[in-house]
Amino acid sequence: MHQRLSSKILIISALCSSVILASCMRASAQDDGTRWALVNVSDCFMRAEPRYGSECVSQSRMGTLVQVLETKGYWVKVRTPEPYEGWVNELALSPTQPLSAGEQAKMGEYGPKLQPFTEKEARKWLSKDRFICLKDDTFVYEETSAQSAHISNLKMSCIVGAGKASSGSGWISVALPDGRQGFVPASDVQPFRTWAEDVCWHRLASGEDVSGDIVSLAKQFLGMPYMWAGMSVGHFDCSGLTGFCYFMNGILLPRDASQQVKCGIEVPFEDMKAGDLVFFGNTSVGHVALCIGNHKIIHASQIVRINSLVPGEKDYYGRNILHIRRILGHETEGELKAVPIRDSPSYF
Repeated sequence: MHQRLSSKILIISALCSSVILASCMRASAQDDGTRWALVNVSDCFMRAEPRYGSECVSQSRMGTLVQVLETKGYWVKVRTPEPYEGWVNELALSPTQPLSAGEQAKMGEYGPKLQPFTEKEARKWLSKDRFICLKDDTFVYEETSAQSAHISNLKMSCIVGAGKASSGSGWISVALPDGRQGFVPASDVQPFRTWAEDVCWHRLASGEDVSGDIVSLAKQFLGMPYMWAGMSVGHFDCSGLTGFCYFMNGILLPRDASQQVKCGIEVPFEDMKAGDLVFFGNTSVGHVALCIGNHKIIHASQIVRINSLVPGEKDYYGRNILHIRRILGHETEGELKAVPIRDSPSYF
């Protein structure tokens, strides 16, 4: 995504706070006053200001632990794991509890109010058995039948807790962050720890090349429309697409193109290979794409599409290339670090 002028201060503040966030989550159970909440919807849109008419600056996804920074009416300012800051509606978060009639009269508001987690309570969520959704789009059903009522939708990367009910054949019992229970098709989810440790972390630690999987995932989204601030299936901007494809392969990148360019190492055009990130602009980074090999890219630009970087070839993309960065194998290098999901204090 292009650098958002209205949110530069938020971005700088969030990046400076990333070390603080990590230290908070790695701290002891002693309450230090930091408060947390869980995203309770599949697509949580974050705004620059606490009003619906304000610019969308990013998204977060179900089951993500976010730091609560400030509240204003029914708006909550949060910091996500990337890290990134923005305002969301409190009903997109959990836990909430209904207001009493007296509280409603005193506050002049109706409905539930957010009751943020303490440090100790946040750690409890991270220690629970969880599942991550691996299907583009699915549902949580009331019963072990696709004909039963929907409790919620899920999208790829959404995280839910383990439910208490016995799972029927081909179904998994799950609990949404707000405690609602239901069932999802077993083929649509995977135990979160298995995914993060075996599928992602062990592959990265062994030096296995995951570039092919990153590229294959990006190609699943071909033709989807571009959406400013989007970073979930069906709602991608340029850095939302690259960040999402890396996330689903075990690596947490910073949010924006202007931040992702600070990760990894610089490589020359002639050495570019699949998995590298290509950054475009005139004097500053304004767009990012994923190299898929043979000097071709896939990127969210009007739609998710494939282009060539070779002049004269069909679908040549002629914007000026500022940087080519290699992150795979160089996660700990660069001004900003790419973080393996298994090492993120927001997920473990």
